[in-house]
Amino acid sequence: MTLSKLKKKQRARIISLPSDLSLASRLMEQGFVPNTLVELAHIAPFNGPRAFYLHGTKMSIHQSLAAQIHIELEVA
Repeated sequence: MTLSKLKKKQRARIISLPSDLSLASRLMEQGFVPNTLVELAHIAPFNGPRAFYLHGTKMSIHQSLAAQIHIELEVA
């Protein structure tokens, strides 16, 4: 499953980042690191960016980028 499929208020753990090293590095600088818990906070209208809670803050990334981040859902 990818981060773009996460529903609002769902929590997941990042499993892997895109294979493009420069893209993966940029994501890691923003806090999107493997084994990190994330929660979908908001989806902007018209296929806009998605905001996620991670490391106690809210970060936004474009839907196409979220589709390249693989996750595993957290079981409550």
